[in-house]
This record gives sequence, C-alpha cells and structure tokens, in this order.
Amino acid sequence: MKNIHLIYFSPSLSTRKIIREIGKEMGATVREHDVTMGFPDTLNIESHDLVIFGIPVYAGRVPQLAVDAFEKIKGDKTPAVLVCVYGNRNYDDALLELKDISEANGFVPIAAGAFIARHSIFSDVAVGRPDKEDKQEIQKFAQECFRLYQSYDKNKQYSLPDVKGNYPYREPTQGGYVPTGDDRCDDCGTCVSQCPTSAIPRSNPKVTNMDLCIRCARCITLCPEHSRAFRGELYETVKAKFAPLMAARKEPEVYMCKI
Repeated sequence: MKNIHLIYFSPSLSTRKIIREIGKEMGATVREHDVTMGFPDTLNIESHDLVIFGIPVYAGRVPQLAVDAFEKIKGDKTPAVLVCVYGNRNYDDALLELKDISEANGFVPIAAGAFIARHSIFSDVAVGRPDKEDKQEIQKFAQECFRLYQSYDKNKQYSLPDVKGNYPYREPTQGGYVPTGDDRCDDCGTCVSQCPTSAIPRSNPKVTNMDLCIRCARCITLCPEHSRAFRGELYETVKAKFAPLMAARKEPEVYMCKI
C-alpha cells in the first residue's frame, strides 16, 4: 500500500497546519511524523511512498533540530515534496538546504514550495496568513504534487528547477531576547514539558535560558494562560523597525519537476 508521510518540525504549529492542508489533497493513507520534540528512531521509507518534509525558516536556514531529526529518516530513491514556511521576511537558503538534506538521505525531490504564515517572533507581521488565497495556492500545489507522485518512476532521473538559495548557506543568527512568563503563569508546566531544548526550568517557568532557547515560540503558542511572550526594551526596539519593513505581502513560490 502506498503511504503519504508528513514529516515536520513545527514548534508554533504553523508548519503543521500547512503540511496537513497539503496532505488532505493526497489520495492515499497519510501518516504523520512530528519531529518537533525529537526523533529517536531511524525511519526507512520505501520508494513507492511519498514524503512531504516541512520546516519553519529560522533566520534563513533549516532549524538545527530539524536537521538532526531528518538525518535519521532514510529514503530509497523515494519521492519527496519540500516545504518551508516563513513569516513574510525571506526564506533565504532554507529551501535549498532542505533539498540538500533530503537528497543526501536518499530522497528525490519532485516539488518544493515556500509558503507564508504569521511571524512567530514578531506576531504583527503576516497576521492571518495563511489566508484564503494562500490556501487556494496550497491546494493547487498539493494536487500537482500528487499528480507528479502518481507518475513517479524510481528508475528515471528527475531534476527539480533551481530553488532559491546560496552556497555557503548564510550564518544562523538569533535575537538577544527570549520569551518569558508574566503574572498569569500558574506554574502548570506545559511550557517546561513542551520546550524542544529544555530551556525553561521547572523550578521557575517564568524564565528562559537564553543559551538554550531557539526562539521557536512553542511555549507562547501552547501556554494555556497566554502568559508567555517576547518582551523587553530590545525586543520592542527591533519589532518597531522590523514590522514596517516586512509589511508588503509576499506570495508563495513553488518549484515543480517536469515529468
């Protein structure tokens, strides 16, 4: 039986939402593999299946935790669809890097797409994305991906059009601010247990270890009391500059193999 594997790293759930939208259009059994909290096992995927890899873009790159997880997932000339999700700034080298990772692990990219979701750090940017127009583009992309998959032959050569990106990849960077909790925190421990890097101490869940935090905003998304947020003078200063510069709407970009 043919399977569609949705494999994603999605701390703030935006990437998961888009990957699931794509999976809905596939006429086969869908299996989900959420690697956000790690992926301890090795997974081998046969060539008759299809894999859809999804990642958020962090400073123009694939998050290192996603890289570590994806390296445990092996294909056998298995067709793959590559999806990156970014907050209306730029996806820079992320899609190219994801392509390289997938090929190195035995997958054959047949399609790739860069889609937009609300920015996870500066949440005033790309509010409401993906919107109705985005979802229509996602649906069309998914249908075309499934058409390509149905025609796929592991014994043929496939060449994905050159995706945007540069070598060497840009150096990853992080802002000097992290999410913290306020007085609404009731010490439930959700953020502690759901942090991918264990950056929030159980003894004081209002604080965050700046050295461990990857600014993924998972704690903000999952906090039932809406206590956690990015705060502070530096954050507010950067936000005031960033948001106006990123106000112009970006549109999805897709790349498809010719079969």
